[in-house]
Amino acid sequence: MYRSTKAADTAELTDMIYGAAFGDCGWQDFLDRLATTMPNGRSALHYHDLASPASFVPYVSGFTPEAIEQFNSHFAAINPWIPKSVLVPVGRGLSGEDIVARKDLLKSEFYHDWLKRQTDCETTVGVTIVRSPTRTLLISTCTSSTDEDLNQQAADQYTALAPHLKRAFDFLRRRDLMMAEQHEGRTLLDTIGVGVIYVGDNLRIRSMNENAARMTAGGAPFRVTVNGRLLMGEAEASVALGLLAWPIGSATQPQVRIVRTSEGNAFRVTLIRRGSSIFTELLEGPTVAVLIEPASAVAGEQRLDHLKDHYGLTPAEIRIASGIAAGLTLKEMSRANCVSYETIRTQLKSVYAKTRVNSQAALIKLLMR
Repeated sequence: MYRSTKAADTAELTDMIYGAAFGDCGWQDFLDRLATTMPNGRSALHYHDLASPASFVPYVSGFTPEAIEQFNSHFAAINPWIPKSVLVPVGRGLSGEDIVARKDLLKSEFYHDWLKRQTDCETTVGVTIVRSPTRTLLISTCTSSTDEDLNQQAADQYTALAPHLKRAFDFLRRRDLMMAEQHEGRTLLDTIGVGVIYVGDNLRIRSMNENAARMTAGGAPFRVTVNGRLLMGEAEASVALGLLAWPIGSATQPQVRIVRTSEGNAFRVTLIRRGSSIFTELLEGPTVAVLIEPASAVAGEQRLDHLKDHYGLTPAEIRIASGIAAGLTLKEMSRANCVSYETIRTQLKSVYAKTRVNSQAALIKLLMR
């Protein structure tokens, strides 16, 4: 997409904020234009966990990959601006000198070895958009400008943009949460014997379907602690779940394991981190879908007979239907089942043909009858 290199004004940037929220453009487009507002501008949307040195920078403009890698791995932890960001008013644009005196910044390793050496910049201008007790989300632009008046004008522009950024992020968060709450397929999952548990931050259970609740009575490959946390019965499955439920920026590759209980029962456990915007994960934390089903082929045949009899679905096609019922995307099911995306699409088309529907919503409603 071609855009002018002329400095963007507040009206253009405001339009782009809502365009990014509604899909007319991307956050990358917005940052590319934001960077033009300052000399040698290098913009970033970044998240920080104030309880740890963790940092996550999902969108940047003007920074090299090496500079961002070094920032995440080392310099975020010694950035003198970050610890004091908790004292900065949310929604108020500020320059770096408003947070840390320049004479103190110039003495820091962060300035000499990263800001100056890696980015050829002298300071930053930014605004805090969202803050929770330990997490903060900011947009900032590093610049070579040391002109206090120019930097203050940029800070005022950030103040003007802040309420629009907040509205856009709130919209994305509400949209993600509404989608996550639309568990119309739970009745189907109960019917075909699949337990589904949604796990959030610190492995706390957010919800589970009826089948998963019945599994807790005994013989399940997991247990629920008194404070509502999910613990898997196998060490490797527990590690995989913990990694998927780790805060934003961590690995999200789905995991599929065959887990055996002390009673000798075998279960197929699928762990998938649900897709949501970084703004949702900032405040709500990640959500991991845990799908649990008996691995016994005989048991599978018995509990899926009604779908085979009524619609002629194969076991692979039933797995597609149950995945859709759990709210998984085709790409998530592709990774979880170790087959290509095109194979999943072909199987879904076959399901549509057999059930005579043409949408995922219609499929779920049909199978729930």
